[in-house]
Amino acid sequence: MTFDPVRIGFLGTGFIATYHSKSLKRGGANIVRAGAYDPDTNRAQSFCEASGHVQCASEDEVIATADAVYVCTWTSEHRRLVEKVIAAGKAVFCEKPLSPTLAEAKLLVENVNASGAINQTGLVLRHAPSYLWARELISDPKAGRVMNVVFRDDQFIPIQSYYASDWRKDVDRAGAGTLLEHSIHDVDMLHFLIGDITNTSMRSHNFHGHLGIEDSVSATVQFANGAVGTLSSIWHDNLTRPSQRSVEVFCENRTITMRGHEWFGPVEWHDSDGTSGSLANDELLARTEPLAFGATNADVAFVHAVATHTQAFPDVNVALRAHMVVDAMYQSAAQNGTNVGVNG
Repeated sequence: MTFDPVRIGFLGTGFIATYHSKSLKRGGANIVRAGAYDPDTNRAQSFCEASGHVQCASEDEVIATADAVYVCTWTSEHRRLVEKVIAAGKAVFCEKPLSPTLAEAKLLVENVNASGAINQTGLVLRHAPSYLWARELISDPKAGRVMNVVFRDDQFIPIQSYYASDWRKDVDRAGAGTLLEHSIHDVDMLHFLIGDITNTSMRSHNFHGHLGIEDSVSATVQFANGAVGTLSSIWHDNLTRPSQRSVEVFCENRTITMRGHEWFGPVEWHDSDGTSGSLANDELLARTEPLAFGATNADVAFVHAVATHTQAFPDVNVALRAHMVVDAMYQSAAQNGTNVGVNG
């Protein structure tokens, strides 16, 4: 079955907008490149010249040109712009996190749900072949029960180099630092791989000195299924290390390790009977394509959902669950690591 092309617009034309624009091209998404707007007109012009989008003079003009709009601005603008898009009856892709605070995120989710708008969020690792395959390995009865997970995520602080996201050192625009702005991905992956988190304890520190922007955190988590785990997230100044994730999952009879490319592996596993395996690249992609919600390319999945008038995934409700855990972690850090329950 064929569908009409989906007209895609962009609000915000920085690094993450460019990522999604390139992803749409790589995935061969059936789209028309509609309007794009950024208050930085030079950046908007560069984005449009490179991507084929049409530079617009306002947010409203972008929304009018599009069937679906990507909101790729700094975090404090997400709620306002998402509500503009859904008020116009358009589908929306909102980058993570939804908002600087949990209270604002809840309002955004309430409004999106009430509107019935097709929506997707920037928790793109839900579509990543490596995590899809790790989830299969964990859910295999042969693995036994999950006992423990060790998750480490580090990258150079993204106010420099090719990120050039200077706003991420401004707490009024970003809301917080490495945990909210980056490792909300990781919290979501803990949900995806292991299950619901019931309580947490965290310590954090601010080495760079940007007010309210933590750059080193370590948290422990308790899962509803009895498993426990740790999450460490670091924003350092080592420009030789862009985003690097290392994940080890310990089941009763199987160990799963992910230390390579966060999208294409390898994913390795070792079983108690002496068997082991590894999947990466094309073979990994082929094995996991049927497991993905729509497609292993998150942007292609969004376009397909809009074209078929079906709900996309992960939606704002998934993002809110991760934000609830992040909020509990910040509460714990403010109380010197006291254990805090995750509400909701």
